[in-house]
Amino acid sequence: MGDKPISSRRPATASTGCLVLFFSVFALAGGAGAWFTAVKPGLSLLASQTWRETPCVILSSQVAESSGEGTTYKVDVLYAYSVDGRAYQSKRYGFDDWSSSGREGKQEIVNTLPPGTRTTCWVDPADPSRAVLSRSLRLVYLIGLFPLVFVLIGVGGIAWALRSSSRRAQPTPLADPSSPFGVATPVAADSAAVDLRPTATPLGQFVGVTIVTLFWNGIVSVFVAQAFRSSRSGSPVGCMTAFLTPFVLIGLALVIATARQLLILFNPRVHLTLSPGVLTTGGMAYLQWRLTGRGGGVRRLRIVLEGREEAQYRRGTDTYTDRNVFARVTVADTTQPFEIPAGNARLDVPAETMPSFAATHNKIIWSLKVTGEIAGWPDSDDEYQVVVSAAAGGGAA
Repeated sequence: MGDKPISSRRPATASTGCLVLFFSVFALAGGAGAWFTAVKPGLSLLASQTWRETPCVILSSQVAESSGEGTTYKVDVLYAYSVDGRAYQSKRYGFDDWSSSGREGKQEIVNTLPPGTRTTCWVDPADPSRAVLSRSLRLVYLIGLFPLVFVLIGVGGIAWALRSSSRRAQPTPLADPSSPFGVATPVAADSAAVDLRPTATPLGQFVGVTIVTLFWNGIVSVFVAQAFRSSRSGSPVGCMTAFLTPFVLIGLALVIATARQLLILFNPRVHLTLSPGVLTTGGMAYLQWRLTGRGGGVRRLRIVLEGREEAQYRRGTDTYTDRNVFARVTVADTTQPFEIPAGNARLDVPAETMPSFAATHNKIIWSLKVTGEIAGWPDSDDEYQVVVSAAAGGGAA
């Protein structure tokens, strides 16, 4: 990283126009795909609810196969009907005309429609040449929503590029204009004790990782199911399997992370009280801790005061955050059973250091990191942000 502070490095820049064009390709491609696979079939399905019920005769029916990377199938049916004395024929079973994996489901439909079967179709009164056999909403229609992912990526990317451009055009504001360092101090007076709260609760982390896991594995499972059905039908799926393997491994890692976070929900909670509530560079404070829940299961408790600098940069089309830890002070590190459930320690802030600071792209963050080691169980690892102000009559080094 070098000795130069990351806040003084020049961020990489990229043309806003190029970024907008890049993400527009995603949005347009996804929009076109969604139109043909979701919007158009959905509108037709909705319009068909007012179509005229008409008798028809099945002329032929089979399961049509399409071979490519894997074999896909569709219902291939031909039926005849008449409207106002004029004969018509149609091959549309439903409005999802694309081929998909899974021969069994299509074969079951075909088995109910042998040649010569008299049944009912639905005819567009405005255009009798348009007819359909099934107006039901089937699960296969949901597959057509997949291109909307690209629409969301494109629209979100365009909004992000334009927002980033507008931010660069303006001077960097402080997060809290009422504070000279942009950091809001606790409501309590500097000399009063403050109960600290973790930056992220175990429940919030569990909900977040669960949502990501369900979203990722929900999408991957569609392609895994297609590969499985293709393999059962004897079609080669080597390339598809090789392509899907890293995505499946990521999904398994997410499942493990979700299970681990679920166990962490039952870990003891650490309650911290800091006095005074606002630290100063070169100053001293007292920290009290108290464990609730399964506090007896903690074998080692470690509390560290950490100061780090964060700076956001643009590199090409991505935004990165560089982090540099410039101070680390051990406040408590104990394995004594009588000290772990509750205790206190003196906290000394280094004198030659930087106070808390917050701007749009640069931050100086001070926090207390609490680690509780539990035998045979996922460890606790919580962070509590604190405010460090410049000493009176002095400044940050």
